[in-house]
Amino acid sequence: MTKESKSKQYQIGFIIILFLSSFIAPVIFLYPIQELLYRPKDYYFFDPFFTAYILMMVVLIMLAVTLLVNFLVTPKTKKRKNIQRGIVVTSFVIAGALIFLCINNYQYIDTKGFHMNHFFSLQEDFTSWEDIVKVEQTIVEKNGVSSPDKLIFTLQDGATIEQSLTGKLSSAKQFINEELSNYGLKIENKYSENE
Repeated sequence: MTKESKSKQYQIGFIIILFLSSFIAPVIFLYPIQELLYRPKDYYFFDPFFTAYILMMVVLIMLAVTLLVNFLVTPKTKKRKNIQRGIVVTSFVIAGALIFLCINNYQYIDTKGFHMNHFFSLQEDFTSWEDIVKVEQTIVEKNGVSSPDKLIFTLQDGATIEQSLTGKLSSAKQFINEELSNYGLKIENKYSENE
């Protein structure tokens, strides 16, 4: 077996592993890395945005596709190896930057308020508890069963923060209620039908 054919086998193996792991890796690695880097010592709720998982999956798939195209298409110039290396290095640099942005995409609630770091932001957005003027919990009725859907926090400037009531946020609801009661607020139920 020649050195070049062995190299091609490794490349194909790496592309297949990268493609398959793109569906699993975000779920396994994203939250623990964010928890290690960004989770504060005292918090009520900490979670990555759902879009971080999806974007990381898309980045890994696009990287696998780029490597596959690079493997299948060989330029017919004298500098083909340099062109292929350039494509690979560029795709890894772009993928690395986008994966960093995915890792940097998180939110948490603590005694001070809401901390959110959105996808293209390198700086945390902070909303204090005293900036909140109203909190609604939407209750959705589906097939005759009512269940809480999300919390909507209305701020002094009229802006809103919507949080889906996941298991983690539901667990933190009692602490959120305590913080709101310090400012004379309580969670109001708002009923809406979902068919």
